Amino acid sequence: MRIGFDAKKIVSNQTGIGNYSRNIVNALSAYPDNQYILFTPQRGTEACLRELQPSTSVSFVYPSAHSSFEQEWWRCRGIIKEIAGQRIDIFHGLSNELPSGIHRAGCKSVVTIHDLIFLRHPEYYNFIARQILKAKTYYACRHADKIIAISRQTKQDIMDFYQIPESKIEVVYQGCNQIFHHKVSKDVQLATQKFYRIPTRYILCVGTIEPRKNQLALVRVLPMLCEKIHLVLISKPTPYQHIIEEESHRLGVQEQVHILNQVPNRDLPAIYQGSTLFAYLSFFEGFGIPVLEAVTSGVPVVAATGSCLKEAGGPDSIYCNPSDLTQIADMLNELLTHPAHTARMIQTGLKYAGAFTESLVTRQLLSVYNQLLLRE
Repeated sequence: MRIGFDAKKIVSNQTGIGNYSRNIVNALSAYPDNQYILFTPQRGTEACLRELQPSTSVSFVYPSAHSSFEQEWWRCRGIIKEIAGQRIDIFHGLSNELPSGIHRAGCKSVVTIHDLIFLRHPEYYNFIARQILKAKTYYACRHADKIIAISRQTKQDIMDFYQIPESKIEVVYQGCNQIFHHKVSKDVQLATQKFYRIPTRYILCVGTIEPRKNQLALVRVLPMLCEKIHLVLISKPTPYQHIIEEESHRLGVQEQVHILNQVPNRDLPAIYQGSTLFAYLSFFEGFGIPVLEAVTSGVPVVAATGSCLKEAGGPDSIYCNPSDLTQIADMLNELLTHPAHTARMIQTGLKYAGAFTESLVTRQLLSVYNQLLLRE
């Protein structure tokens, strides 16, 4: 098979969708009988490109255009001739969108839908961003030959909001990056903590600092906890970060709150494995890969109810109302004071995480591709 990918996020995004996309290409490259062609409007950043494993089965296609407008036009429309010229069998849009006119490219098409949060919670998006997301996602869902949903929650949302038949949607979970499956030595954990100036006992939360992710609740429960434990938040810099900082000063817990920006992926396993607990109280998620990363890292998890986080964290993580500070504090205190309970959670969590290996997810994805081509 010759499989094409919209690779804009692969070469330019170091957060959720970018990581998801690179993980897919890296895992598929272990099957060299296929060719994987990455269509990207720009060459991207060195940091992202370094995370792509070298492979003779992976190649790039770039536009001849130079201006940012021309590059984006190529990605959204002009790419169709390139896809046809490359004799692509399947084109896979990895981030909720497909190029306009994909049905004229002479190939089958697949789109991954990560979430429909912009429809469920429009208050988290400005008007223009919301309209763009609505238009692109609706088009992709209508015109794709197959839709991959990254969770059962997202599959249900696609059916509810867009009236897409269930037979057109396949749930293929995200695989957890292999780096989280490897045990980091205690010396490396301590060295990493020293480098980032974080303490040895801390609650960890990884994710973009924004209202939907609800890191504010974690700051507000710190005075309610049974010990003076620290909170480590890992995120790219955002305008909302100053709200977290202001609230921590108001509550007098600023010395307990550590915000780390731009942490490279290679340091994340040590920070995860060195944490006491992982907390993820987002109001809504399409999947919640940081929860799976924590479970895979052998860390007990407290996550929010109300979306799909039970799919990421499994039946033995703890879930609570993200708006109920008392309940959140009670759950965290329960784990801080009962090490035997956390030890059981770690063991059952590691077993659950075994269902999210890259090899299993890759086989499921290849099965979707093969079945789609057999329908011809």
